[in-house]
Amino acid sequence: MRRKYGRLLKKDNVIVFPGAYEKLVEAGRLAVDQEQFEKAVEAFDQAINYNPDSSEFLGPYAIALYETKDFSRAKEYASRLLYSGTADYIAAMELYLAISIQLQHYDEVRETIDTLFEEQIIPERMLKKFNYLRELNERLSDRYSQSEGHAPAVRFSFEEFMEIGTDMQQAMLASLENGELDAMLPVLSKIIGSEELSPIVKTFALILLKQAEYGKAVEIRKFGMEMTIHPNLLPLPNEDKLTSEVLMLAERAYEKDPSKLEMLKSIIRKYGIVTYPFSWGNYTADEVMEAYALYIESLMSGQQLPEDELVDFIQYIDTDFDR
Repeated sequence: MRRKYGRLLKKDNVIVFPGAYEKLVEAGRLAVDQEQFEKAVEAFDQAINYNPDSSEFLGPYAIALYETKDFSRAKEYASRLLYSGTADYIAAMELYLAISIQLQHYDEVRETIDTLFEEQIIPERMLKKFNYLRELNERLSDRYSQSEGHAPAVRFSFEEFMEIGTDMQQAMLASLENGELDAMLPVLSKIIGSEELSPIVKTFALILLKQAEYGKAVEIRKFGMEMTIHPNLLPLPNEDKLTSEVLMLAERAYEKDPSKLEMLKSIIRKYGIVTYPFSWGNYTADEVMEAYALYIESLMSGQQLPEDELVDFIQYIDTDFDR
């Protein structure tokens, strides 16, 4: 019996080796799952080049482009996803609107959301998210209109920020990226010092201060810890010396088990983002790696974890926080 390979793909009249396209798509999906978005874009860029008409990975492709801030291309592929007949139309629309807000296409977002509500297309479980998007769009539209042609304005106050949910707080901070931050620096400093806000929200605010090269001392509080920092002097999340050492030890320990290694690296990087800038405190790289080895083996085997303060905290960060 002859083996069936499916439809052969061609690029510039050269037949693509069977399975190459599928491997690229799989690699891109895996990279998105592991939040390695630049790696995902690289894989999907090659895959779409081989098969321009494919719609099977448009969603993760658009997400990866969004996360790497290539908003124009992200919108292109999110739009293609919407018109592809995707089964999860509402999730695709949510992504499309979030990208459009980043591109400051406020009128389009307003009209689209109004139509969705009028036609009662949005399922009840998604109403809160779309109300968040509508409110965020209106706030940013108002601020943008007021500041157009004038000196940079305060996009939102600390008091306004505290009144909204965590999802919208993250979206509002994301809207500040690549923009003029001078007027927002006092608000970002207050966000970092607050004891009430999500650790991830504080991470985003701190990254913005670093990008603005903010050199004044600010206090940050997370998980009962407190530190006075100068944002301009900090490394970015996961770019500090200790994290580099831990990742290097992980590479050595699991070089023969790539799938376990990729999962472990993803968990380590997630910890670095959530706890930034506190990292693992006074633990050494060897101690941290030992804790992660216990944790990853427990995930694989289902065995109970030993009582250990660091292992418990690693598990807490991994299971209780979503990016």
